[in-house]
Amino acid sequence: MTAEKTSDNVQEVMQSAIGRTRSYFESEFNISVTEVDTGVGNLDSLTLLDMTAIIGMGGLVNLLIAFSFQDGLINALYQRMTEGMEVQPDEVEMYREAAAGEVVNTILGHCTIDLQKLDRQGISMTPPVILDRAKTIRRMKNSMFYTQSLHTVLGQMTINLVGPLELFNTNLDYAK
Repeated sequence: MTAEKTSDNVQEVMQSAIGRTRSYFESEFNISVTEVDTGVGNLDSLTLLDMTAIIGMGGLVNLLIAFSFQDGLINALYQRMTEGMEVQPDEVEMYREAAAGEVVNTILGHCTIDLQKLDRQGISMTPPVILDRAKTIRRMKNSMFYTQSLHTVLGQMTINLVGPLELFNTNLDYAK
């Protein structure tokens, strides 16, 4: 597969993640999402927000996808997802993390529908890993970050793709 084709695939993954995030937030939570800005680069680290859920997607996608949430947004999602439940004070953090994992798992699960044409063998997904209050992810050698910041009235979130450098073109950018 050519470098241009793989970078097109990465761009397709991001566009699917943005579209599915918008759709899911609007239909399930009545939360509007707008794009703020994009960043690609040979950065030393990826700056995270307050809570981050990371899922690995396999097959030809071959990326780690990290959704990072500001507290206001993850708290609103947690409250809406646990509405009507009796949550004990010592369970709040567990349910906040579960909400982040469930949101990301649902969005990326829906993305596999969009991306199935990239890999007829199937796209595997790891269970979500939650990072709470971690501030950065350090870049490993020969890897690259691609970040899309999204905004809601409840707070910001970022969608971060982390993958091998060869998925990007020679300008360290995604082919469009």
